[in-house]
Amino acid sequence: MEELIVWLLAAFGCSSLLVMIAERWTNRTDSASELPHEHYRLLVRNSEQVLERVVRSLLFRSYWSGRPIRITLIDDGSDDDTKQMTAVLNRYPYGYCLGDVQEEIAAGTIVIDLRENKEGASIKGY
Repeated sequence: MEELIVWLLAAFGCSSLLVMIAERWTNRTDSASELPHEHYRLLVRNSEQVLERVVRSLLFRSYWSGRPIRITLIDDGSDDDTKQMTAVLNRYPYGYCLGDVQEEIAAGTIVIDLRENKEGASIKGY
């Protein structure tokens, strides 16, 4: 009889844990569509060495914050494989867009300049 009670309590605990996880997941997907996109503009010139690392770190940050992002690449005359890297990154559906659209910098847009040095990036928020 005691074993049955223990099994029932364990089953109740597991089912309530699954319900809690399902509720959090549905709330996260509902709220993600309501959140505005974080817009990142990456200024690149011969930045093939750091481009993938920067994009992946932005995607990682977006995934864990639950906030969708938009990435715009502005190429400033690359003569290495930066254009090929953007084509490869464009193939994967990560929920962001890559482009070289010259548009006005809106308020809240974060500009990451990968042209200055190969070791790091300068970040400017507008």
